[in-house]
Amino acid sequence: MDPHTPTVDEVYRRYAELLLRRHRLLSEAKDEDAEAETGEEEMTRLWDRLDAVQRRSLSGLGSDLSWVRRGFELAPRRRRPEEVTPQDFQSLVQARNDADWHGLLHHLRLCAPGMSPSQLASLRAAAWDRIGLPQLASVFYDVASGMERT
Repeated sequence: MDPHTPTVDEVYRRYAELLLRRHRLLSEAKDEDAEAETGEEEMTRLWDRLDAVQRRSLSGLGSDLSWVRRGFELAPRRRRPEEVTPQDFQSLVQARNDADWHGLLHHLRLCAPGMSPSQLASLRAAAWDRIGLPQLASVFYDVASGMERT
């Protein structure tokens, strides 16, 4: 099995939905209300039902959603732009050419310091759309279209 391709089953989809809701509540400063608490409890129960590949994928999604909440600033402990190699970009292109959407998301995280936020958001949106999670795709499409307007 590809180390970047999780099984996108009902549990994975539900966790992704809750993760998206959690990040929306955080961005609205509503992370202390009852809805947030209920969501956190369900996420904890679901986490135990996910396998290692699903957990890695969803952790990456959490990181990507945090990037949106941080105003498109990369995480402080991320690679620096000069650490992104031509091989990293080749792997990214290969994943896209192979329609390996989870692989593409993984390589986007590695290459993020060497990419524009607009390009990063557009490619993330396309990957989530092709994976079949349009609610996630819309988050990144909104980011990309907002950047194009400015």
